[in-house]
Amino acid sequence: MKSPLFVSLLAAAGAIPMLAGTVNVTFSGANGQTDSSGYLISPYTATLNGVSTTIYCDDFANEVTNGESWTANVTNMASGNLSNTRYGADSDSLLTQGGTDQSFNALQVYEMAAWLTTQFAPSGSTGYANNGAIQDTIWDLFNPNTENPNVHPPTPSSNTWLFAAEQNYSKINPANFNILTNTGVQGTGQEQEFIFAPEPGSLVMLGIGIAAMAFGSLRKRLLPAKS
Repeated sequence: MKSPLFVSLLAAAGAIPMLAGTVNVTFSGANGQTDSSGYLISPYTATLNGVSTTIYCDDFANEVTNGESWTANVTNMASGNLSNTRYGADSDSLLTQGGTDQSFNALQVYEMAAWLTTQFAPSGSTGYANNGAIQDTIWDLFNPNTENPNVHPPTPSSNTWLFAAEQNYSKINPANFNILTNTGVQGTGQEQEFIFAPEPGSLVMLGIGIAAMAFGSLRKRLLPAKS
């Protein structure tokens, strides 16, 4: 039975070099925590080119299941090019703390989601109970969406985390966050999208994997055709 698990954003401390290209993704599972509506929430775990990585979901309109594998584009938020992301062509009108609506472009909304991923608290900590509201706010940032306008995420319990994201998103370093989008990108029935920032130790292996895939593709193009 499929549980709604959603695109992901990963955040790691420190300067993370920009990644680009495609990776092989296998979804490993959720941490078991749910929001008030019973949906499994971030952080999730996946392997990217065999490297275990923590991912955070921004996409309620689609699903993934444990053990599911797919090929995904990696888009760094500092690249300025969101063409390979699911919501890169969308802007959003969001309620602000002042009580008025304000329009934000797609990059700003992704950056809000990225900031929110840094606010998840570990199990046993004081803020652990807030994780459901944080996840619901991330999902709601991309609602409604052009991908599946008939699917709506749970309504956040309050606007607290939305207002916090609007006030703090500009403080993040976009180069530290990457968006993971299946190569199909458009249409329904896609794998969920995630944002991630690998730990420095795993970044080297992930970068090597991406470079190897790119080199393999280039080599195939350069090899002479067999007669």
